[in-house]
Amino acid sequence: MTDVLNVLILSGHMTREHDNEHRSFRQHNQWLTTLLEDTGRFRVRVTEDPRGLTAAIIDKYDAIVVVFEGRDGYHEKGTGFGAETDAALLRFVHDEGKGIVWFHGSAVQEDDWGYPEEYNIMRGAKLSVPTGLRPRPWGEALLSIAAPGHPITDGIAKPWTVTGDDILVGVELYPGAQVLLTTFDDLESYETAPVWPMSHYPVMIPDEGKAAMPGVNTDQPIAWVNEYGAGRSFTITIGHDIDTFRRIEFIRMFPRGVEWAATGEVSLGGPDRRGERRFLPWPYYNHEG
Repeated sequence: MTDVLNVLILSGHMTREHDNEHRSFRQHNQWLTTLLEDTGRFRVRVTEDPRGLTAAIIDKYDAIVVVFEGRDGYHEKGTGFGAETDAALLRFVHDEGKGIVWFHGSAVQEDDWGYPEEYNIMRGAKLSVPTGLRPRPWGEALLSIAAPGHPITDGIAKPWTVTGDDILVGVELYPGAQVLLTTFDDLESYETAPVWPMSHYPVMIPDEGKAAMPGVNTDQPIAWVNEYGAGRSFTITIGHDIDTFRRIEFIRMFPRGVEWAATGEVSLGGPDRRGERRFLPWPYYNHEG
């Protein structure tokens, strides 16, 4: 029998985009917990204020999932985890050979937010407004598997779509990071959008205009992995709302990414909806992944 992996979600301190009367980060935590535990491979716990968390707590787990923005307003300066927690998380991955998962907007890290640069190195990428990070105009996004042979993406449809998600592009990848999932960032979508950028999200547009924004008219990373010391990092920037969570490709991909981060291997196949199993409710694993 495959051992159960212990996962800790670091959460809380979110902007109104993810903490409002209609959509709460607690729903994200619940959906992530349900999706992971339904596979039978994970046991999940959640903390809503990870700032100051010690190694004595962190080291009890096999993987950490970050669902934490560190700010209440879109244009406010974020706050980090604190020096003790930073050191514990970096050692957890680099020295202990365990895994960290950056979910959705939690991967954003500005230089003045109090996080060490080493997080970007561990993540294998920098997500920062001054270096080009921005949300694409709202709508349907076509996603393509960039690494079909990777254990996380093996057998997942190419391409697939999500609608109404926050699609973050303009990511600055570091050497060594391996892209798993991309979307094409076409200039036309910006030029024809009724309103862009939205006022609630900070964006820097070069003096030369939108055509000069980093990454425009190229395939942009949506999910990627990176090895850091003895451990691993998995980042996936989609997951804004339930519509993405219901996509069978996301249901396959996210648990695999967590398992890979924790162990370096993937044993999960994916949910089976054939025969009588077609009546199972979301997320369709029912402990038989």
